[in-house]
Amino acid sequence: MKPSLQTKLLVNFMLVVALILAGFAIGSSALIRQYFLSAKQQELIGKGQEMARVMDDFMTGRLSAPELVELADRIDGFLGARIWAVDASGRIIVMSSAPRRSMPDRPATPVGPRLAPGQAPGPGGSQAGNSGAMRSSTSTAVRHLLKDIEPVFSGNILTRTFFHPYYNEDMMLVAVPIVNVGGAISGAVILNAPVQGVNDFLARVYMTIGVIGLLALGLTLLVVRRLSRGIVRPLKEMQETAAFMAEGRYDNRVKIASQDEVGQLGQSLNTLAQELGRFVERTEQMEKLRRDFVANVSHELRTPLTIIRGYTEALQDGTVTRPEQAQRFTKLIVNETERLERLISDLLDLSRLQARQFVMELEMIPLAEVVDNVVTMLRGKYAEKGVELIWHGAEMIPPIPGNGDRLVQLMLILLDNALKYTQPQGRVQVELNCADQTVTLVVSDDGAGIPAADLPFIWERFYKVDKAHTRENHGTGLGLSIAREIIERHGATVAVSSEPGKGASFVLQFPVRSL
Repeated sequence: MKPSLQTKLLVNFMLVVALILAGFAIGSSALIRQYFLSAKQQELIGKGQEMARVMDDFMTGRLSAPELVELADRIDGFLGARIWAVDASGRIIVMSSAPRRSMPDRPATPVGPRLAPGQAPGPGGSQAGNSGAMRSSTSTAVRHLLKDIEPVFSGNILTRTFFHPYYNEDMMLVAVPIVNVGGAISGAVILNAPVQGVNDFLARVYMTIGVIGLLALGLTLLVVRRLSRGIVRPLKEMQETAAFMAEGRYDNRVKIASQDEVGQLGQSLNTLAQELGRFVERTEQMEKLRRDFVANVSHELRTPLTIIRGYTEALQDGTVTRPEQAQRFTKLIVNETERLERLISDLLDLSRLQARQFVMELEMIPLAEVVDNVVTMLRGKYAEKGVELIWHGAEMIPPIPGNGDRLVQLMLILLDNALKYTQPQGRVQVELNCADQTVTLVVSDDGAGIPAADLPFIWERFYKVDKAHTRENHGTGLGLSIAREIIERHGATVAVSSEPGKGASFVLQFPVRSL
């Protein structure tokens, strides 16, 4: 089983935090250790130089042996450092003996103190274990140690931190040369400070850092879990939404809880699902329209062809013998042929208009003149049906860029459509005016009107508002589809308002601009 994204985030975050804490612990402990050791080193150097001046006083007879021993022990107790003094030949002059813990036994070979000329042995000079006792010889470890500090006798200050062979523990050693009045090196002061205290302090630091680190890891665990859930949860929802989309279901949405990149991604996925849903819906509608179009075209072609064939066969086989009946059949054949011709012509016209490669030649057209000509052309037809045609145009209507033939076709479609659905004694009104660089054309009637449910579909091919009207009362069913294409090709807009029984109103707006 593969680890989840939340587990990966959690593990990686915890690993990063652990590495940071470990690096901080190592770096801070090294820095603290260096700081304390450096501070201790500087303190020992300062005290060593003071002790070197005291030893010079001892060697010149200004300080007695007991005073030297007492002073060495006091400084030992004050510094927490073992104090040695050696002469130029490397023999130990004095060793401090302040009380200390965990101090291994020293060699118990008592020796008499080596005193400067004229000095008497100090107190305790022959006591075993007394750090102020003088030794006539040193152990092998001490001899090696004294050999290592030979650079001090050249006037250098030596500092080291190492495992002390005499005290058997980690010590910081600082060796300072004893310079007499003449500038010669007469010996050295060696201070040996245990570093166990620093180690104990660092151990406490490590423990503190460890406790803080564990608390930090625990807090990080809680924060990272919450953060990873905040990231993973919407991603899971996105995955589910994508899976639904793959199944063709576009109604599932991602819950947006933030405005960060993850929230924006979820919003984008929601938008994609919404747009895909609309696209699929439009595709299904277009497919339905295509099927309806094929069915309608088939029906519209089959009906006149059936009539023409039936009447032609009747005339051909001699079934019709009376001249007046034959003349009526011939007239019906001609009418259906003309109807079929109009249908094919409209289909070709609509196909050309819908083809984006079709270029419509434009020129500045006086729309008022076009409307006036079409109204004059149709007045006789309106009068035959008993419908009043009212035309009113405002003065100074500016020309618009357009195609004169198509604008005439548009007016014929709108006025013919209004006439078909207006009862005798009814009225159709045409208005033209201009405002705000827009020419507005309004064609309204007081006919049967269009139901609200049918308004969105009146521009579709072969769509029928009146499902029961006769063949004589409607055209090819493509008029408004052609009209919409002409309107769009002119950069115009159209709005339709209607109420059943109170007529319909078509409002077209053409932009006034130059070619």
